[in-house]
Amino acid sequence: MHRNGETMTFPLRIDRVAISRVQEIDFATVPFGATFSDHMLSVEFEEGRWSDGLIRPYGPIPLPPSISALQYGISVFEGMKAHKSPAGRPLLFRPRENARRLQRSAARLAMPAVPESLFLDGLRELVRLDQAWIPPAEMGALYIRPILFSVDPSIRVKPADRYQFVIFTSPFGAYFSAPVDVLVSERYVRAFPGGTGDTKPAGNYAAALVADQEAREAGFNSVMWLDAQERRYVEECGVMNVFFLLGEDVVTPSLSGTILPGITRDSVITLLRDLGYRVKEDRISMDELLKSYERGELRECFGTGTAATVSHVRRIRYKDRTLELPPIEHRKVGAAVREKLLAVMTGREPDTHGWVESI
Repeated sequence: MHRNGETMTFPLRIDRVAISRVQEIDFATVPFGATFSDHMLSVEFEEGRWSDGLIRPYGPIPLPPSISALQYGISVFEGMKAHKSPAGRPLLFRPRENARRLQRSAARLAMPAVPESLFLDGLRELVRLDQAWIPPAEMGALYIRPILFSVDPSIRVKPADRYQFVIFTSPFGAYFSAPVDVLVSERYVRAFPGGTGDTKPAGNYAAALVADQEAREAGFNSVMWLDAQERRYVEECGVMNVFFLLGEDVVTPSLSGTILPGITRDSVITLLRDLGYRVKEDRISMDELLKSYERGELRECFGTGTAATVSHVRRIRYKDRTLELPPIEHRKVGAAVREKLLAVMTGREPDTHGWVESI
């Protein structure tokens, strides 16, 4: 047992090794989020202390229906990936940033921080054990889902005393296999100033589902979110950060406290600058986008996120206007940065920023 916040190596044990099902998986066709790997990491927090880490076969967790995670959404999570290098070694991409963002999300919900060493040591051992589940680099990746949630069997509205930290993994191919069409949401908003938009509580995603559902019913793939106060400024695109090529400038909404500071977003900004593009972080209004479109300056739009990496936007619907963007084969910026990012993630190009960790 260890006190929360101490810097140390946390003991980790393997309960038992599961009989692997990986031979049954076709990596070329496995959909996102539908198949799970053999094992998971589980750690408990109680009486101010973290237990030793336990890796056991993936499966159900017995919990009472009164836990406050179910009652009040006391739950935060992360998303990250492992790839295979050309030599077949597992590669993690910026895992320390995910550990730190989980800590920030936990603090926002009055939850204890998962110590960075516990997060990273457990993650490494889990991926090492289940590395056969990582698809070949040209087929996909292993999605990694760390989650921290309250297991207090209480319906009192208060910070919890007991928590569980779990990491499980899931192989997948392309998240968005084709360019997406998005509908600008005027009725719903994703986040408010002073809220939780810049962290990852589970409730952020549940509250966005109805807008996404209505967009799909209208024939679109996802939603483009506007700010909550003026309903003028673009913030995110579905569950992704968003970028626009306006003339010669790549522009992405500045982090305002209502936008998630995506690790992929940060990586794309850095790589775009490495590639010689001028990147601006600024507020972008729909009026500005419409004017740029009319002048022929809105040349690309793409989203960035853990699962999607870089996903092209084909059409943007706003009020009674449909903005038809140039064909994908005519675009250069999104395609170039996607190829560069994937090359670094999979070890096909040198990692000059110290982002990739080999297991």
